[in-house]
Amino acid sequence: MLTNASGKRSQHDDPDHTPWSESERSAALHSYSILDTPRESDFDDLARVASEICGAPIAVVNLVDTTRQFFKAEVGLGVRSTPLETAFCRHALLEEDILVISNATIDDRLRCNPLVTDAPHIRSYAGALLKTPDGLPIGTVCVLDYTVREFTDQQVEMLRFLARQAMTQLELRKTVSKQRFLLARAQIAERGKANFERVVRQASDFIGIADDRGRVVFMNDAARDLVGLRPNEKLPHDVMSYIADEDRGVFRDEVVPLIKAGESCEREIRLRDFGTGDAVPALFTMFPMRDEHDAVVGYGMVTKDLTEQKAEEIRRTEMMAEAAHRIKNTLSIVQAIVSQSLKTAGTLQDAKAVISKRVAALAKAQDILTSAEGAMADIADVVSSALAPHDGGFGRFTVTGPSRRLAPPQALGLSLALHELATNAAKYGALSGDQGQVHINWTVDDLGEFAFDWTETGGPVVTAPVRTGFGSQLINRMVAPYFQGDASVTYQPEGVRFSMRGKIPEGGSTEDE
Repeated sequence: MLTNASGKRSQHDDPDHTPWSESERSAALHSYSILDTPRESDFDDLARVASEICGAPIAVVNLVDTTRQFFKAEVGLGVRSTPLETAFCRHALLEEDILVISNATIDDRLRCNPLVTDAPHIRSYAGALLKTPDGLPIGTVCVLDYTVREFTDQQVEMLRFLARQAMTQLELRKTVSKQRFLLARAQIAERGKANFERVVRQASDFIGIADDRGRVVFMNDAARDLVGLRPNEKLPHDVMSYIADEDRGVFRDEVVPLIKAGESCEREIRLRDFGTGDAVPALFTMFPMRDEHDAVVGYGMVTKDLTEQKAEEIRRTEMMAEAAHRIKNTLSIVQAIVSQSLKTAGTLQDAKAVISKRVAALAKAQDILTSAEGAMADIADVVSSALAPHDGGFGRFTVTGPSRRLAPPQALGLSLALHELATNAAKYGALSGDQGQVHINWTVDDLGEFAFDWTETGGPVVTAPVRTGFGSQLINRMVAPYFQGDASVTYQPEGVRFSMRGKIPEGGSTEDE
């Protein structure tokens, strides 16, 4: 005979006199969107604990539908679903909270069950109900054994506890699903429209959802990537743990009060990268999500990674500093042009012609230096334009290398480097005397690997500077990043050498044009 935990026949043995209908029960089960989902460790752990506590070879977290039962987690079965006709758990649905069967062979409803009469010859069963907050039974946490046995009070109580834990997990899943639904519904909700549009606009960036207690319950792949979490890694629930240590005070004092007051908040704030521990600059937006009664039901979080933007701001600042440096240096360059031209010209008329030519070349080079936007430029043109003001046709430069195109930022960066090197060579290096030479060579392979070398010879003996000037900082910190590589300036006695290694766009040859 079927018995409950007290050993008495259940008052719910008659399925025609249940306080719920099967359609209501099925609808409640389907509202959790749990059927046919993959295994999850949270539920697997419950089944394993049930098996160990009860000393049973079979343990299941079971969801009972109208025609079948689905095993969200199982130990000792090896299948995920079976027909309802042979299910022990369908009888457990008629109990208040638990069904215990010590000997299935003498139970009126189970003794003819194929699972009892044939393999695997089940003999005993204990199952605690999974019940919704409205009291509708949707499944069980149960154990089965091949021997006739009794279950202790402690084991029965533990099954009840595990069933409650399973329902907690189901309710949490349902909460996440509800938050996602609310986020989508905000598109047509007048009050939440602006926030929803913001989320859609930032869909490729960080998107997160917190429940009404402020616990993080969802993050998209971009969000996980931004904070260094692996795709399947468990989410830290505390919002504060996502904030870098140096900005937690700002978040606590400025963001939290606004959110608690039901207002949206947008701040530049540094997030924590869980993988590296680094601080990630971001534009962090958090806003309450409300239901039709204007009650806060959760929070949306949208964050844009500002790493590249901040790096670009630094580059622009340095570029402006370089522009100021170049402006101050222009007069000295013109002075050097005039001085060199007068030194080598036979007459004032010759000097005038040479000076005019060099100043025109300087103006052309300045066009490259001051134009960060524009069409791709050939390496040879960039080199020629940058060096023309310092040569004037006297053959001080030896230039070799293939014709290949550079992206606009790379053309600008290389021009800056050459302009700085040539200026220093004219002041202190190979171009400061009459015999010095500069040898320039570059190579590019089929994959766009780029090698560029500047070598000075024949000038005064070189010694390394006591301190690094702005020009050297420009070359080392600003130019190489445009080529995704590295650069160095070495001060050898026979002359300065500049070397850069990096990449340029593939397939940029201009030889056939």
